[in-house]
This record gives sequence, structure tokens and C-alpha cells, in this order.
Amino acid sequence: MKIKSVTMLAIAPILSLALVTACTNPCAAKEKPAGDRTENPCAAKENPCAAKENPCAAKENPCAAKENPCAAK
Repeated sequence: MKIKSVTMLAIAPILSLALVTACTNPCAAKEKPAGDRTENPCAAKENPCAAKENPCAAKENPCAAKENPCAAK
């Protein structure tokens, strides 16, 4: 009787693990057909801000000529 109980306790987790791994994603190992590939729908859209200029690019930095008060410390 002990051998039967120990055998059942050993086989149950193995079968449970096999069942869980088999049912998680059965299509994981299959390759998609060549025509079934999904592409990014936004890949061809242009960036509307790409051609705009930076409004701050020509402005001078007001702090560029000031000394750093912490540099001598």
C-alpha cells in the first residue's frame, strides 16, 4: 500500500506539469505563414513636427557669460 501511495504522489505532479506546459500555448512552436505578418500601421506616417524649426535655437544663453559662484569653493 505504501508503494502505491508513494507512486501516485510522484506521478501526479509530473502529469500536472506536463498538462500545464502542453496547454499553455500550443501555437508557440508553429511558424506564421509569410503572408500573415502584421506590420506597423504607423510606420509610413510622417512626423508633422519634423520640418519645424526650433524657436529657441537662435536665442542666446543668458547665463553663458556669468561666472559660476561655486567654482572657487
